[in-house]
Amino acid sequence: MQEPTISDMSITDEHIVVDLKTRINTICGDLSENPSNAILVKKGSEILGIVTAKDIFASMADGVNATKLRVGKIMRTNVLSIKGDTPLSKGLDKISESNPDAIIVTDDSGDFLGYFSLKDYRESTRKLEAHQLMAARLKRSRSAISEKVEKEESKTDLLNLLLGGNEDEKEDTEVPSMISLE
Repeated sequence: MQEPTISDMSITDEHIVVDLKTRINTICGDLSENPSNAILVKKGSEILGIVTAKDIFASMADGVNATKLRVGKIMRTNVLSIKGDTPLSKGLDKISESNPDAIIVTDDSGDFLGYFSLKDYRESTRKLEAHQLMAARLKRSRSAISEKVEKEESKTDLLNLLLGGNEDEKEDTEVPSMISLE
């Protein structure tokens, strides 16, 4: 039973990717429909940072005019990149150690596959726990079956020894011919 990977999670939702020079007012419409979405900020094909509705509100509370502000000015830049084929246990350990602002998922060549959200993190911990429980049950079942098979084989061996039979030996059905001494 193979452990689930980072890309097994729902990484293609809960985010919008915009260019570094995008103005805040152009993304507010999207955020009004899905306020929990993350705004991933890119330059070329590289994700540089993240902006959330909370970041925008905090800037506005500080008196910044959102119609003129670009996402690059308020983005947080502690972005962790994880390969999609990383097992969940290793990925979750890496995330816990680095405490990033955003987690992006990439393929082997470093191309963007998706965004690993807080919701994905919570779901992945449950999925990993369920996987580990299932793996433990499977291991116990295999052990129990192996024990049963070993006991049955030892009973058969003992029975064959006591009765003098051995399944591997061929029975001698020919009657020896008589030798005459004339």
